Amino acid sequence: MTEIEQSKNKELFKTNKVKQARFSDDYKYIIDSEGQKVELDDSRIVFVDPEPRNSYGRRLVINLFKKYNRNFRISKETDASILQYSKKICSGRECLASVAIAGAVLKDIHEYRDTNEITIYRTPIDQHGPCQNGAWPVLWETFAKRLNMKNAIFCAFPKYSNNYLGLNRDLIAWENLNFVIGQYLIEARNALQCVAEKKNIALDKFEELTSDFIDNVKEGKKTLNTGLVKWAKEVAQIPLKAKIKEIPKVLIFGGLNLMFDHYPIEDFFLERGIITKVVDIVESMSLILAESTIRYVFKKGFITPKEQFNEQLLDPTDLDENDRKEALRAKRSRNALKFLDSQCKIFRKIMGKSGLLFDSYIDFIDLLNEGNKYVSSNSLSETPVITGRFLHSIKEGIYDGLINLGTFNCQPAMNSQAIIRPLANKCDIPYAAIDCEGPWISTNQRRLLETIAVQAKRLRKKKNEKTIQVYSQV
Repeated sequence: MTEIEQSKNKELFKTNKVKQARFSDDYKYIIDSEGQKVELDDSRIVFVDPEPRNSYGRRLVINLFKKYNRNFRISKETDASILQYSKKICSGRECLASVAIAGAVLKDIHEYRDTNEITIYRTPIDQHGPCQNGAWPVLWETFAKRLNMKNAIFCAFPKYSNNYLGLNRDLIAWENLNFVIGQYLIEARNALQCVAEKKNIALDKFEELTSDFIDNVKEGKKTLNTGLVKWAKEVAQIPLKAKIKEIPKVLIFGGLNLMFDHYPIEDFFLERGIITKVVDIVESMSLILAESTIRYVFKKGFITPKEQFNEQLLDPTDLDENDRKEALRAKRSRNALKFLDSQCKIFRKIMGKSGLLFDSYIDFIDLLNEGNKYVSSNSLSETPVITGRFLHSIKEGIYDGLINLGTFNCQPAMNSQAIIRPLANKCDIPYAAIDCEGPWISTNQRRLLETIAVQAKRLRKKKNEKTIQVYSQV
């Protein structure tokens, strides 16, 4: 380590304690480390999302924040440098999500943060449940004391009760949708990579058209809808050598940990001409949104998702003050979930005109209901969502291989593997459960993926032959 790096590391852990910046009790302004009042629209305020995001979603969201005159930085893919930073503050016993986020925060402090800014480091989830994220507020309180940073606020999650951290509520909603659109663009790009007539030329054209779409939205020349209509029409003109339905496909599914470790597995299958999709982040987003509704209606004695999301049970009329507040919170969550669901359907329909989106869209309540048949959705963990995604994928028959990707110290992920294993043994679709410690795979895991790749190609060939036989008989 160079002298400059050593000096920077010492700067991260100052011995002279500074007063922490914080939000006011009513979340109407910030009190900085000097005790001064700072308005929430102050240009010194910078929001940081330490989660890894794909390049398309990152660009869309940064542009969106600029429209609202807000400064925003977003972490890139989890890599060795981020995990190296995490070693300075983590014990190693934390889950990969915790470690990666901590490392991304330290990397931001070390490499990108301006000394004059007031930095708000956001957390991707605010939940009380059977997951390590329930301990993140305590974890970050400890980290904040050790970091001893001036004018930094850690573990801040925008929500109704904290005035969305001074951000516009519509901005929060469209931020999430822009990230989802980014994932849909990845789905299309991965498909194109495997079916394009001339792969390199096609991918260059795809990047050009996608950049035009992002720039047009940024400059106000197009809305998301009109921009995607134009994008889909132009992408559909790229020459293809095969139909997507004829190409083998693999789904990588799991919980939020996928954000931090899916890259090598996705690349592995794409290099072998297998269309690969990482499950949409909207499923995890929906679980976060659904929590208030599930908790509220469960207390009323309703235990299945179909019952719990009945809007008639969320009527706050004739309730006392405390119950009314809880009912209204549950209703807000339900409405947000409906909005997210409706917009995802709209964008998938528009982008589907490109001919490159191949997965079906499943309503979150249906997905949760499927998983609830094997593990209670009232656990408020990712286990029923992961299980439901497996069952839905088997039923749809779109995929020729399924990879349940988790991390060894993520309890919901490990629970899903135990539940799915006997179900997978009864199915014809190749399935593998893989535990990763980071964005890399071992030699043995590579051998397992090789087997899945061969089996997926074999299964797709059988499906194609069966389809030909059916058409010939007609």
